[in-house]
Amino acid sequence: MRKILLGTTAVVGLALVAQAANAQQARPAARPAPVAAPAAPPALPATSVAPTGTAAALFQTPVGVTGAGPHGPDGVPNRPTTPTTSGLIVRLGGFFDFSMGNVQDDADKAFFRNVPAGSATNTANVNFAGNVGNLSVPGSAAVTNAKGRQRTDFRTEAEINLYVDGIAANGMRYGAMFELQMDTMVTTAGTGTGVDYDELYGFVKGSWGELRFGQEDSAASLMQIRRPGTLWMGTDDAWDEFTVNSVNGTPYIMSGINDGNDSTKIIYLSPQFMGFDAGVSYSPNRNEGENFVTATSTTAYQRDFTGLTNEISAALRYRGTFGDVGVGASFVAQFADAGRQSATGAPVGTMNQNVTAYSGGLLLRAYGFAVGGEYTWGNYIGSAPAGAALPKGWDGSKHYVVGGTYTIGALTLGAQYGSGTQDNGSAADAPADRTQTYLGLGVAYVLAPGMTLFANYNQIEDENVPNLGPSGAISAGSGKNTLARFGTNDTTRDITVLVAGVRVAF
Repeated sequence: MRKILLGTTAVVGLALVAQAANAQQARPAARPAPVAAPAAPPALPATSVAPTGTAAALFQTPVGVTGAGPHGPDGVPNRPTTPTTSGLIVRLGGFFDFSMGNVQDDADKAFFRNVPAGSATNTANVNFAGNVGNLSVPGSAAVTNAKGRQRTDFRTEAEINLYVDGIAANGMRYGAMFELQMDTMVTTAGTGTGVDYDELYGFVKGSWGELRFGQEDSAASLMQIRRPGTLWMGTDDAWDEFTVNSVNGTPYIMSGINDGNDSTKIIYLSPQFMGFDAGVSYSPNRNEGENFVTATSTTAYQRDFTGLTNEISAALRYRGTFGDVGVGASFVAQFADAGRQSATGAPVGTMNQNVTAYSGGLLLRAYGFAVGGEYTWGNYIGSAPAGAALPKGWDGSKHYVVGGTYTIGALTLGAQYGSGTQDNGSAADAPADRTQTYLGLGVAYVLAPGMTLFANYNQIEDENVPNLGPSGAISAGSGKNTLARFGTNDTTRDITVLVAGVRVAF
């Protein structure tokens, strides 16, 4: 200790002598030039994706992804210098969209169907552009849907993201995320502009990774790498917002795994190591929030085994660069137990198959180009892989999507093609499999920082569309689906949607 003190005293003494010697030297003839101020940060590139780590990258929707929110690898936008009185930082972000859709859809047509003399009542197998008809008609008669639909419509959508975080004394980051969305909350007295929470979760993170808890996408959904596309263009993007989907089958069958289901869950996301990271999540059931009654029933509750339970997802992802080429690849999976109890409490006689869904994705970026695709398969049915249980004996579902984009300056061009297949039943007289194909072309142009113009063309052919009926449930009781009708004997629904609009992201 004494040697240390003596050494310290000597250093201090030398410093004082040096200062005195400097003070006796003549002043320089001129003051040195002041140190130049640091250069301003570079402006955001004129593309539809902001640089990783910036607030714009976290709150502005990336190309090919719908919705907004801090789902980047870091998950936190730039920290402002002034915290709140609690020491936590509060930020605000989000977007506003206005879009126009021009729709040509077989389900929008009014048409007549002749009923042969002596026909019995038939409510299961005839669908008049979205309305199941009762054909109890004496003799030969004409039955009509009577309602055609307008081809053009406008719509608005918006999200507000409130992000709260802090840093503990040990360096751990913690906080919460609130994503408010203007969803399709339409009632007889409503305006269609109601606001609810899309994501709503807390988190802690450190060098060991991140733990999220609350209403949030599954780990598989968060980390899945999918086909590239321009803003609001894709197999499960804006086009279905302009179509009638409640009766004539699900709107799309080529979505991302789990389709972003926000049931309340626990999620772990690992740090990245040599380009690889992983994630896992668990949800007891498909419900969210504090409502004990499920949204569609007054007799089924969220803990009574009437729906999917014990939902587990896992993901493995790689992201890296090789020279000028960026590479992203993922393999994700999702599992859930099928419902085993009816709304009356009686055990289900024939249980559906447990849900399994797998998906692989690949994305390559270089010189302004991005190309990639996804392939998804498993035992599930409906619009979302891992979204609904498949009846016993039915074959699994599958789909693939490929896409590409090219960005030059503020302009991005893109194209996508996909095909999906789902079983319509296992009975001897079951109809053929449902097959949906999609072709999309899109363009996006960054007009100003945070303002993007977009337009896309979407063509969908849906063959052997299942008739979901007024309850929205697939008619699987007889071992097969009944089919929707879009003409006298037409079970194919052709849809063409042209979408154009503007997004303001902040």
